[in-house]
This record gives sequence, structure tokens and C-alpha cells, in this order.
Amino acid sequence: MNFTIGKYSLSVSLGGAADAIPKPPKEAPVLISMDQPRGSFITNPWDHPRQNIQFIRETVSACMHARSEALSKGRFHAYLAVGAGGGGIVGDARHALKADHPLERLLQNPNPLFDLSDLLELSSQWLDATGNALWLKVRNGHGEVTELWPVAALSFIIERGSDQLPAAYRFLPANVTIPASDIIHIRRADIRSAPFLGHAVLSDILDTAKAETAVRLFQSRFFDNDATPRAVLRWPAGSLMTQDQMDQVRTAWEAKYATPLNAGRIGILPDGGEVQLLAPGTKELDFSKSKKELRDSIREAFKVPQIVLGDVEGVNLANAETSYMVFMRDVVDYSLAKHARAFTRCLASEFSDAQAGSTAPRVGLASASFQPGQIVIEHESLVPETEERFMTRVSELKQAMTVDEQRALVNLPPLQNGKGKVFLLGSAVVGENWKPIL
Repeated sequence: MNFTIGKYSLSVSLGGAADAIPKPPKEAPVLISMDQPRGSFITNPWDHPRQNIQFIRETVSACMHARSEALSKGRFHAYLAVGAGGGGIVGDARHALKADHPLERLLQNPNPLFDLSDLLELSSQWLDATGNALWLKVRNGHGEVTELWPVAALSFIIERGSDQLPAAYRFLPANVTIPASDIIHIRRADIRSAPFLGHAVLSDILDTAKAETAVRLFQSRFFDNDATPRAVLRWPAGSLMTQDQMDQVRTAWEAKYATPLNAGRIGILPDGGEVQLLAPGTKELDFSKSKKELRDSIREAFKVPQIVLGDVEGVNLANAETSYMVFMRDVVDYSLAKHARAFTRCLASEFSDAQAGSTAPRVGLASASFQPGQIVIEHESLVPETEERFMTRVSELKQAMTVDEQRALVNLPPLQNGKGKVFLLGSAVVGENWKPIL
């Protein structure tokens, strides 16, 4: 499949065997660590994306889609750092960019075809299947980034520059070379492919995925034959049958008595013929235990709890909420933060803060400090708030509101004689000047 994005023409093909994946020149060493000899190419021998994609089935597919659909709910916003304590504000303060700022518009509408949720879904699935997610920055005639597009992370190598850092990405088999400055590369770090390439979750459980597929295929074939063991049609010694006659008998037998559509029919053989079973009898095969073990292994590798896949066996309200919150915190929110850091590093620097119109400042968005004037991209947290935390926040909010303000929230009038212009701090009553009232 060929398509053109901006000034680049790319070709994507899912067919072909794993050994048919184009490889860089033989003299290009594989980078495993920063201490190894450095060549002009960076490749990853630990992952075979085409083979991995062929095994996105059943539980693997369910887990990947559960992760990508949760990640697609994420939203990103750009902020202008004003420095620690800037403008009389304590802590790291940043102003949110206005909605019409080019960077903010780009984050909300990456391109005319895909919205942000589509790109995040694709990004999550590429990370799970290949360990790498690539976003292409498309520029206008002035060199400004105006669109973001997903790029297939199937077959590519990274070319080094004179400083031994990534200088360009070469995509095979189209042999299209794109400068590293036009690529946002999000990777799943792993010591086997660090530091410039990622490693796929699916690569580590590929044997388990193959076993699950094999169990399903065997079970399907077993019941396709109406659970009938293989048999031999026999005739007494001395019976003369040509090969054509044998083939005709076998074909006629399979046509009449094979598959569940022919279940319950009575088999009749010519004089002297008999059926010899190769098994003592039809035995009911129970795949539930093996399938459950394989499913749990895949689900655990992807860190997807049972409740997310609709499996409620052994699940109650307490552990369902806890497991879902852990999933959103340790998987989804972590991945969104990883994308936000990549956008800050590779995208935010493309935009000048001269046009960074802003709204009210936000304080303490992250623990790390940023230089004044730097544009930072951050995500909206999707971690659900616990009831305990919610009640604590409400309690703190009530202490910052007068009695009359609290009454106004439930459409009640203020108290007479100014009695409602006080704050309740536990059992103490303080006035508007925050002095205790006896």
C-alpha cells in the first residue's frame, strides 16, 4: 500500500514471511548498549513486527484494544513555563496556551483524517506489537509543523549522524529516508534494544500467543469432525482393490460422515469391510483449564485486569475498582505521560513562545522545573478519584467557603444579620478576617 504524506511517499506491506524482512548492510552492528561499537545503522534483532502482527488474535487482540481504547481518552494541552515563583506564585507556574495557538490547535486536531484519539489508539497498538510508535511531523512551505501523521513501525533502520545520535529514519522496502527532526519516536524501553529502539510486549509472549491459537485450531478441527477419532477402513486379506477404488471409498466415506453436518448418520460398508478406530473411543476434551492459563498469562503480560475484559469470575466490587484504578494509573496514565514527554521534547520546541497567548496560570503541574519561556505539553490525568480522596477534597473546599457560600450551592438564601459570613474549621468558627469568634 502506497500513500503520500506531505513531501514523503511511504509504502506499507503486511505480507511476507519474517525472514523476508529487509535487513541493513551486514557490516552494520546491532546496538545493544551504549558501550558497544557504534556503526552507522541502528537495528533491532529482538522483534519481528510482521510475525507479531500475525498473532494479534483472541486474547492478545482483546488486551491490545483494551489498552489502546483506554489510552485514546487522553487529551494533551500546552503550557508556557514562567519559572518557579513567577508572578508571585509559589512553585512551578505555567500559563495554559490559548485555544487558537498553533500548537494547541495541532494537539486537538493533528490532521484532517485522524483525530487525536485515533492516533493514540494506533500509537498504543504499535508500541504493544513492535515496541515503537512513530509520528511524522508534516511542515508547510515556511517549515512550520502543521500536521501529525502515524507511520507504520514495521521495517525501518536508524541512521547515525557524525555525533553518533539518530540523524535519519530509513523505511524499507520503499527506502524512504526522513530526517530525525521530522519524527516523534515513542519507544518501550528495554535493555535488549536500548537506547534508541523499543521492545514489544507481544515479542515476549509470542510463544504463549501461538499456543493459544494452536489450542483454538485443534479444538475447532476436533469438533469439525464431530469429535470422531481417526479411523481405518479395513477389508479381509486377499481383497483386491486398486488405488482408485481406495480413493473413491475414502472420499465417499468423508463426504457422508465427516463434519458435524453429517452427525448421527449410519455408516454402511461393502461386504467384508470394517472400521478400526485408532483411539479406544471418543473422549471429551476439556480445554477450559489450558485456555484459562494461557489467557491469564497474556492478560498479565499486558497488565490488563479481568474486569477490563469483561471477565467477572472471582471479581467483586472492591477488587474490581482497585484493579481498574491500578490499570488506569500504572498503564494508561503512565503511557500518556510518556507521550507528553516525547511531545515536549520533539514538538514543543518547534513553536516560539512569542505567540504563546495564555490564560490563568497553573501551579505545580509536575515535579520537574522548566526554564522560563519554555513550552511544556502535559496530559489530562485519567486516574479515577477515590471516594475517600473526593470527600477529603470536599472537606477542604468547604473550609475555604463561608456558610453563606455553601448554602448558595444548594440554592438556600444567606443567613440573617450576617451570621453566614463565617468559616467553619472543624469545631471552630472564624470570621472573615480568619479570627476565632467566641
